[in-house]
Amino acid sequence: MATAGRLQWRRAAPRRALRRTAWSLVLVSAVAAAAWLVFGGEPVRLAGGQTNPLALIPPATTAIGAAAVVWQVSAAFRRPLLEASHYALRVRPGRWRTLVLPWAAVAEVAGLSTRGGAVLLIRCVPGRATPGDRPGLLDRSVLRSAMRTAGPDRATVAAFDLAVRMEEFAGTPEEQLASLAAWAPGHVRVTDVL
Repeated sequence: MATAGRLQWRRAAPRRALRRTAWSLVLVSAVAAAAWLVFGGEPVRLAGGQTNPLALIPPATTAIGAAAVVWQVSAAFRRPLLEASHYALRVRPGRWRTLVLPWAAVAEVAGLSTRGGAVLLIRCVPGRATPGDRPGLLDRSVLRSAMRTAGPDRATVAAFDLAVRMEEFAGTPEEQLASLAAWAPGHVRVTDVL
């Protein structure tokens, strides 16, 4: 969706996040139920008065499982983002932070189809002197996932600094890349491998 001064990719329904949340809930419920079934009858204190460590397994398993489900639910609320203006590209590849990449710091954007789905790849200008944010380890989780599913294009994906799943946004990958290409300045290479 383009407005007067910026382009913002409209987000699709959070199907991936909801699917992962559902599977996490099923898995956590099964593990917690097994822990309660096996260790639920353990006494809190042993005959000598010491705390029974086996009695701590069911509540600990339930607490850890609840935290894992909350972590998965957070992905449905902290969604990926892609906005472009004449100055910069704002990207949130996952649930972590939103990066502001001035166009001066962007060398190339590419759309690539992998077995895991289409991804938008962003390569930054090498060097620390460029303005804006630099992608860190947590920001590159989608890029690492894209490398695992890229097959023969793994080396191509490894040359980029950031990736965003295009299925998280409305429209076809071709339309999304075309809309972004219209905002990219002339020095930014736009590659379509969809």
